Amino acid sequence: METGKSARSLLSLAPFSAPLSATVSPTAAHHHHPVLGALLKLLSVVCLASMGACVKYLGTAIPTGQTIFVRGVISVVVLALIAWRVEGLQILKTQNLKSHAVRSLAGTASMFCWLTALTMIPLADFTAISFTAPMFLTALAMVFLREPIHAYRWTALGIGFVGVLITVGPQVTFGGNSAGVLVSFGAAICSALAMLFLRSMSRRGGEHAITITFYFSATTMVCGAVTAVAGWPMPTPEQWLFIGLVGLFGVCGQLLMTLSYRFAEVSTIAPLDYANLLLAVAFGYYFFGEVPHWTMWIGAPLVIAAGLIILWREYRRYQEAAEAAASNA
Repeated sequence: METGKSARSLLSLAPFSAPLSATVSPTAAHHHHPVLGALLKLLSVVCLASMGACVKYLGTAIPTGQTIFVRGVISVVVLALIAWRVEGLQILKTQNLKSHAVRSLAGTASMFCWLTALTMIPLADFTAISFTAPMFLTALAMVFLREPIHAYRWTALGIGFVGVLITVGPQVTFGGNSAGVLVSFGAAICSALAMLFLRSMSRRGGEHAITITFYFSATTMVCGAVTAVAGWPMPTPEQWLFIGLVGLFGVCGQLLMTLSYRFAEVSTIAPLDYANLLLAVAFGYYFFGEVPHWTMWIGAPLVIAAGLIILWREYRRYQEAAEAAASNA
């Protein structure tokens, strides 16, 4: 396996909050400032957690498609401006429209499920379930990319499965919102599919992070616009504010996450994604009066441990590939 491909595989295992984070190769990180990288990563986590809180505040008063459309418009405009300033708009040209379409549609489906689930179950429960995306990615890679799963991954999958059962148990069995749990799992599975397609694309030659994210944002914008046929309400000024914040927090979170990987290694800062759970608990309690069930504090650490085991194993594979490439140079 080539070093660049291993790096992309490693990055694609970052928790599911990031369609863009999975596209940045650590080999491009020629400036090594781990403290700065960690700070930028934490800021991105805060932005994405804040985006989720804004979506939950809007609730069902604003259709999911309408919020996604506005977020897509903001992202497309910001990314086009960045592309123009950095390398020119020619960077947005691609010969892989089909691959972009498949990956972007999977990511868009994940976003629709994500925003819908946030209105159905507590923030902390949704966040814990979202951390199952690396587990689904591991299973899908075994089936579709024929990647071998060794003892470490099987152990991680087993630990994560137990953690999921403990976490979602109260929602399914004690009068919780089982539909919200299913939609949350749909978000995690679609996110894993998007990362799987991204991994497949990297094997055929990767594209610039801005290019991939631009086409993803454009797809969300178009799909969101299609939902207008069902009728969109006219938001109040306050709702417009929060819809705009969803878009701003989303694109800022993605850009800060991308920038963080330029200054620190993936193994150093990717685990900081799990700080999202603490923010979800804090936001849920302070803004929405949500108190997590005690089982979440048992199950969520198991899910996080499973993700960290998979991340650690992928990082070891990346190091071995880098050492092999260096010895053959």
